[in-house]
Amino acid sequence: MPKKRKRRRNIISAAESGTVLSPESTDFDAAEESFIRYCRIKNLAEKSVVYYRNVLRELRRLLMKQGITEPRQVTKEVFENCLLEKRDAGARDVTVEAYFRGWRAFFNWLYEQGFITVNPAAGVKIKSEQRIIETFTQSQIQKLLSAPDRNTFTGYRDYVIMLTLLDTGVRISELVRIETHHIRWKERTILIYGKGRKERLVPFQTTLERHLREYINIRGPLDHDFVFVNIDNSPIKIRTVQQNLSRYGAAAGIKDVRVSPHTFRHTFAKLYVMNGGDPFSLQKILGHTSLEIVRMYVNLFSVDIADQHRKYSPLERIKLDGKI
Repeated sequence: MPKKRKRRRNIISAAESGTVLSPESTDFDAAEESFIRYCRIKNLAEKSVVYYRNVLRELRRLLMKQGITEPRQVTKEVFENCLLEKRDAGARDVTVEAYFRGWRAFFNWLYEQGFITVNPAAGVKIKSEQRIIETFTQSQIQKLLSAPDRNTFTGYRDYVIMLTLLDTGVRISELVRIETHHIRWKERTILIYGKGRKERLVPFQTTLERHLREYINIRGPLDHDFVFVNIDNSPIKIRTVQQNLSRYGAAAGIKDVRVSPHTFRHTFAKLYVMNGGDPFSLQKILGHTSLEIVRMYVNLFSVDIADQHRKYSPLERIKLDGKI
């Protein structure tokens, strides 16, 4: 059987042609600025641009320690050494993975543009340990919902925020950007602006509808359309929501799980799966571009392991048979 030929790149790099090398091949400043320009042309969110600048700054620091000063000098071994140094320095798996994604995107782009002849990130894979996803119990949810003083504007606002997080699973960055005209009452959906400037419609049900209507009526007309506001009527900030939820968690005596907006998101996903929701609709609701994270939710929560263990524990069944 004839050997399968490897497909060549259709771009001839400067290094291959023998011509003068481009600045992106020999100068990290030029390479980074060209890559950031490419990101802006793609209309990536400013948060993503800042992320790439930060991870590339760390990459250059680690490369300089290895005596590497030009993008074309980076080999696979050098690239892997950067990852190893982050791990050896005690960085968490999720942190190393974040650096890896940014560095890989950078070198993939350099290679595709013909600025380097060998992609040092090609074939490099990392595996993170699967961490336990923290979620709230039914009892903890009840305690949290009872914590705000619903006789005050801010207390009722925070109560409705928690209801919204529980019924929609939206990210905190998405929640604070909800405007009144994003809510489609007839269809009971909210237009959400998610990561990567992508829009999606997230459904909600009658309980949230009732409280949202009441809250917006109390909020009254303002000179802007943001739904959730502070006592001075300015749009609520992410940090304010985080601090308030943490404070309610302390007041409710919740210590074994972090009380944060993301824990509400995980709890939504868990309860959705446990109540029979399918992974494809969950993916659309959460705004994930792939099924990878959704599969993790399904694997973890499609069966309540604790409940199943209560039913089928070998030791307990022996006790039931009267042998212990």
